[in-house]
Amino acid sequence: MNESVTDYSGFDFRALWRGRDRVTAVEREIVRRAFGSADRRRILEVGSGFGRLSATLFELAEEAVASDFDLENLARLAATPGDGAPLRVAANLYHLPFVDGAFTSAGMVRVYHHLSDPAAALAELARVLRSGARLLLSYNPKPSVGTLVLDVRRALRPLASVPFRTTTFSTGTVALDPDPFPIYVASRREFGRTSRAAGFRIRGEVVSGLEEFRVVCRAPTELFVRLGSAFGPAPGFPVRFVMLEKEGAAGVPLPAAEDILACPRCRQPLRFPVAEGPIPCGSCDYTGTRTPGAIDLRYVPPGVQRWGPESG
Repeated sequence: MNESVTDYSGFDFRALWRGRDRVTAVEREIVRRAFGSADRRRILEVGSGFGRLSATLFELAEEAVASDFDLENLARLAATPGDGAPLRVAANLYHLPFVDGAFTSAGMVRVYHHLSDPAAALAELARVLRSGARLLLSYNPKPSVGTLVLDVRRALRPLASVPFRTTTFSTGTVALDPDPFPIYVASRREFGRTSRAAGFRIRGEVVSGLEEFRVVCRAPTELFVRLGSAFGPAPGFPVRFVMLEKEGAAGVPLPAAEDILACPRCRQPLRFPVAEGPIPCGSCDYTGTRTPGAIDLRYVPPGVQRWGPESG
């Protein structure tokens, strides 16, 4: 598959998550427990969105960096309870504007299923993580209860414009129709191969997703988290949280906070901006910008498919 960029600018995520407080509560607790034993000196959040899980993650970090392609939502992220707002850097996941080994941990929740090229994305995350660093991510596997429900709904849809094709029992990665953005569903085996190829090993798994269903959504958050931990290796659950660890020997010392930025195009270090304005790269013609709310270091190579306000 090839790289494509999903731009959620203008998409009402708050409306999408309205009424799903139990899901958020469960995922916050999963994040909190997952990073309990991780190196939390500097944590990167990929896909911060409107900050649904950000505060939980940033409370755990000594230093925190929030990252998303959506500059407007990123700039509006609430300050953390302790030392104020985290560093906010607008970025394309496939071209992260950070030096190698800049982070000791990272979190990426509800992003993986939007990646057209997860192998490239995980490789880029591995680059900016130190050896031994932890990466917590979630993905939607198949087969699962979720894909089965999706299949039933699609099969019963009247006057379908395209022939029905099962997602649950298909082979390889399945790209679902954009609604409004593409979603990619892969098997657990395929996810394992992709993560290993990027230099990660699986350290633990927690399953979730049952809290989405009305029949059981009123059960206590603690019950969902305990069941998810107990049934971590079990198949069939709609969502899987996986703690990955980057393999390799210990690297160089962790760079200082003011030395972590790099050009997303050529990867040469960038001088940390102390004031608003342009951020030119001294090695190529790329220029970023420091805005009132965030540092804009997004880069999309020519010819890359872009979903969202500037689709083309």
